[in-house]
Amino acid sequence: RRLAAQRFARIYQDILIEEAGTSKEEVAAQALKLAKTAHPVPKYFLGDAPRPDLVSGIDGIASGSAATGAQDLGKPAMELYSNLFCLCMALKPRPGLPATAQDPNFDAAMVEKFFEQLPQEAQQAAVDGSLEALGTLADNVVEQGCAELGASPAKLRAVLLMLAHPGLADPSDFEVFKRVLRLVAQLHSQDFARETLAGWYAAAPLAVLERLVGQVQQFLTLSILQAQAEVGTAASLDLGGRMAAHGDLARHTRHALRLLDVYWLANEKRRAARESWQTKWKARKMRQAGELFDDQAIAPLPVAQFHNDAVNECEGILKHELKEALGMQQNGTFKFSDLEEAARNDFGVVEYPVVLTPVSKVKVLNIESMLMQREEIRSAWAWQVLVRGRGSMNPFLVLKVNRQNIVQDALQQLAEHGASNYKKPLKVIFDGEEAVDEGGVQKEFFQLLIEELYNEDFGMFQRNEESRTFWFNKNSFEANLQFELFGLVLGLAIYNQVILDVKFPRIVYKKLMASRTGDSSFGLTDLLDFDASLAKGLVSMLEHEPGGAAFEDVFGPLRFAVEYECYGSNVEAELKEGGKDIPVTWENRREYVQRYCDWVFGASIEKQYDAFRRGFDQCIGDTLFRRIFREDELELVICGSMELDFRALEKATQYQDGFSATSDAVRWFWEVVHVLTPEEKRSLLQFCTGCDRAPVGGLGRLPFVVSRAGPDSDMLPWVHTCFNHLLLPAYKSKEKLDERLRLAIQHSTGFGLM
Repeated sequence: RRLAAQRFARIYQDILIEEAGTSKEEVAAQALKLAKTAHPVPKYFLGDAPRPDLVSGIDGIASGSAATGAQDLGKPAMELYSNLFCLCMALKPRPGLPATAQDPNFDAAMVEKFFEQLPQEAQQAAVDGSLEALGTLADNVVEQGCAELGASPAKLRAVLLMLAHPGLADPSDFEVFKRVLRLVAQLHSQDFARETLAGWYAAAPLAVLERLVGQVQQFLTLSILQAQAEVGTAASLDLGGRMAAHGDLARHTRHALRLLDVYWLANEKRRAARESWQTKWKARKMRQAGELFDDQAIAPLPVAQFHNDAVNECEGILKHELKEALGMQQNGTFKFSDLEEAARNDFGVVEYPVVLTPVSKVKVLNIESMLMQREEIRSAWAWQVLVRGRGSMNPFLVLKVNRQNIVQDALQQLAEHGASNYKKPLKVIFDGEEAVDEGGVQKEFFQLLIEELYNEDFGMFQRNEESRTFWFNKNSFEANLQFELFGLVLGLAIYNQVILDVKFPRIVYKKLMASRTGDSSFGLTDLLDFDASLAKGLVSMLEHEPGGAAFEDVFGPLRFAVEYECYGSNVEAELKEGGKDIPVTWENRREYVQRYCDWVFGASIEKQYDAFRRGFDQCIGDTLFRRIFREDELELVICGSMELDFRALEKATQYQDGFSATSDAVRWFWEVVHVLTPEEKRSLLQFCTGCDRAPVGGLGRLPFVVSRAGPDSDMLPWVHTCFNHLLLPAYKSKEKLDERLRLAIQHSTGFGLM
């Protein structure tokens, strides 16, 4: 009889949670009926009779309508956090309504009010006692398995109350937080639970999301710093391994990063809403009307708030993560989900790279690139030893090109070398020029090659004057090899850490970052960024409301087909099978817009883009690049930053051969630099480094050296662009320095030995 009563009680609580609002009599009748069948007994709930009165009491305290004395010593808080039924039912802004995947019926402010309403002398006891009860409850749920919890929004709501507990933010003791993180880590592996939690937090006030992100960051920072202090100093790689094993830090960090990933997904949902075509169009119309657009309801957190300084500043962790990831790939494992949790020894940073700054990601990429290039060099020398000098295998990828025939020379020689050599360090030789390539020559090689491939004579790309970007020419007669070369050039530039002056819309980087061709869907939001004029007509079509002029009268007799000009002739492309005979109506206009976008970004340039992507993948397809970078970061890595902070460069500059920061010529040099126009500053940077963009992290991270090149003379300043090294004579006046520097900048093309 006791077991039957417990069975009934658990089924009763489960129905009451899932069908909140149903009368207790109906719930009891349904539970009694199910208890007599083979209906599975719900997990997590106590076998005692449910206490709706307890839920009402907790709600009353939060609202201030029920008083509790000091003698209670936080008992309501203990009962709330020791009972999953209470966590599912209590503190609802709309009592009686169940939580759904769209609405958890939860307000974090009510949790704060609940603890604040307790007597002052009982608050600390309430926080401490309920925190320990929370840890025990989290352990019990994990032991019973999280599948049932993660599949039910009504039960998953309890996790929101768990994470809102004020005691979890106490940096003096993270033990209970670790137990809650273990629960969240298991839920994270369930797609429905992860997406539901992310959707709920996306709809929460931004301040709530910001506080929760800060809570995880605090845990990560203090845990890593404490481990560093206790492990002590060691070689970087060894430090990472020792830290991973210290206090099971690697596992706790992975769990924390999974929770941070939920918050990241929530923030991305807010960002997507902020950047949607509907929001952009609304903002555009408000600006045209002179009104201010500021929708805080969908404002995302800055990406920088997800970066963790302790992780980024610990090179031991970065090297350890790279070692683990490369080892995983060498063992034939390419998904972290394929690994047994107990067998993992990584921190999860490569799996969840949101904590990494672009600078750290580039550092990881550079280390990976260096290791792979070193392996290629080692293989080349080993081959030489094996064949005893017969034949030749160069440890470098050497290209000898003529400036006047750079595209064909590059195509021919890269094809001869083959993809197996693309991971070797690149060396470029220009016919008739004696410079030794230590980096500067290859910079100019990439620059000239890109300029030539963009040339209208090749007809590979079309310039969009509105967005000032280039797009694939769907009418191009160029062979796929030219497009493949362009993609390969991007990959080689990343691999050899060269910044390129390419002008693609964001959609190109978004397509390149998709795991496979066709993995991502693109729509009107992307078209607004790429071609606002074209998108404007499609937006008008979507905003058209029935009741006024007929749809067909406004937009004409459209069909699911596109007509475009191809060298003087009109060509028709169907957007769907039989599209030329299918009219566009108000009812199917959304399908038409999406298919039109799909055609613009997909089918219309499929041949050209696929070749371009194929070339790009030959360099980075088997690296960690797509795993750790976002599409906006890909653009930053390829193109660099247009923000040029020369004062940051001045602070980072080193001086040699008798110069110092207080030398007259040095002071005059910076005085001249700081009054240059933005265009002149770009030209100066191009002269000194071979590129007019700042690297990832800004000019403050650019290694730059200014050396004294003898006494005052009429010689122009000159540079070793390979090393970002400016040689500056000690001119006797600021005016002479200004005149000589400007003249040098104007005559900076070509390489020769000084």
